[in-house]
Parts: sequence; structure tokens; C-alpha cells
Amino acid sequence: MELSQRIVSPHKLVQSQGAKILVYGMAGSGKTTLAKTCPGKVLVISAEAGLLSIQDAQNVHAIEVKEASEVMSLHDALKSGQLQYDTVVLDSVSEISEILLTWEKSRSKDPRMAYGNVQESVTNLMRAFRDLHMHVLFLCKEDVVNDDGILRHAPKMVGTKLGESITYFFDEVLALRIIEDQDDEGKNIQNRWLQTVYGQGYKAKDRSGKLDNFEQPDISALIEKLGFKLTNNVGESNE
Repeated sequence: MELSQRIVSPHKLVQSQGAKILVYGMAGSGKTTLAKTCPGKVLVISAEAGLLSIQDAQNVHAIEVKEASEVMSLHDALKSGQLQYDTVVLDSVSEISEILLTWEKSRSKDPRMAYGNVQESVTNLMRAFRDLHMHVLFLCKEDVVNDDGILRHAPKMVGTKLGESITYFFDEVLALRIIEDQDDEGKNIQNRWLQTVYGQGYKAKDRSGKLDNFEQPDISALIEKLGFKLTNNVGESNE
């Protein structure tokens, strides 16, 4: 195909890719539960063996992975259409990075080289899933660093540089937070929110400009608000 024939509207290019969202949060914040709120037919690729919270979800299938090769085999099956889903959830990329680090250590006698290689391996894997023509939710553990008395919250990956660099891959980087509040009767309650902008030491961003600073933890509602189709033929434009 000639280059001139590949020129389309930005909307069409965005729609063909589907939504790509990175969500990070502390253990017990409900990251895996977000899979139940994803649109359409959902596949959870689990490296953490913590699927109790979604065991009754009717629209969700799951597979546990122990090796990096299994993750990439699933990617290839999704890309080729052998496996057909509207949304894929990686739970979690933090744990997958640990799997990749173990694999790199088995190939190298120098631990420093293994850490260097794992950054490239994780980057390649995340780019591969990011480029799938479907919605992809990347779940990540939360890293907390005390910076001269100020707590900094960000996605947790093996190696400091990797945790920082992965945020640049995504238009949507959201922090899943549990925030204490009071109900109408003055009783203390805990609410879950997705923070979409940097604040209170939490790294987050919304390149679309369509999201409120805090959104309900509902991925389908969020994807719809971003302007994407929810299910079936994500790669087709609305035009």
C-alpha cells in the first residue's frame, strides 16, 4: 500500500488500536477486580494467582502464566485472531517483569547484565501488547518512595528506571486509590477512585483531557468516556 493511501484521520488511527490503560495500586486496592468492569469478552493473563475477586465474573476468562514464553505465545494468538477477545488484562506487569528477570538471570552470569536486558525485554513485551487491536488493561503494583519526607507513588517494576520509563508508553496512567470519607450519617467509609492527574505524590496522567481528576473504578465507563467503542470490531472506525 502506498503511503498516501495510509493517511487517515487521527480518530481512525486511535479507534483501530483500542484503549490502552495502565493502572497501578497497592495490594488489596482492587486492581484485579477491575477486570470485571472491562467491556465485552475479557481475557485475564494472570501472573499472580490471585483471581478470587473475579471468580464469578460471567464475561471473563483467565489463564495463569509462569514463563515469559507463555505470555508472548498468548500475544501471538491474540494478534493472529486465534484467540478473540474485546479486552485483555495483564495482571500484573510487575509480576511479569519479575518472570522476565528470572529468565534473563538464567541466561547471564552477570546480574547487572540481566537487569539491563530485562528492561529491553519488558519494554518489548509491553509495546507488543500495546499495539494489539483491542482494549488492553495493564495492572501494576505500586511503589512508594520516601523523597525527603515526601511520599512518591508510582508503578512498581524491577529496576528503578523501568518503573519510570513505562509511564511514557501510555496515554492513560491511573492510580487506584482507597480514600477515606464520611457518609451522610458521619460514619467513616472507604471509597475506591482512579486518580487521573498528578497530585498528592501520585504519578498519573490523562492525555485525552476527557477524564475528571478522579473517576469511578469502572473501566467500561472510562473507555466509553475516552470515546472508544466498547465491544466487537474495536479496529473499525466510527467514521
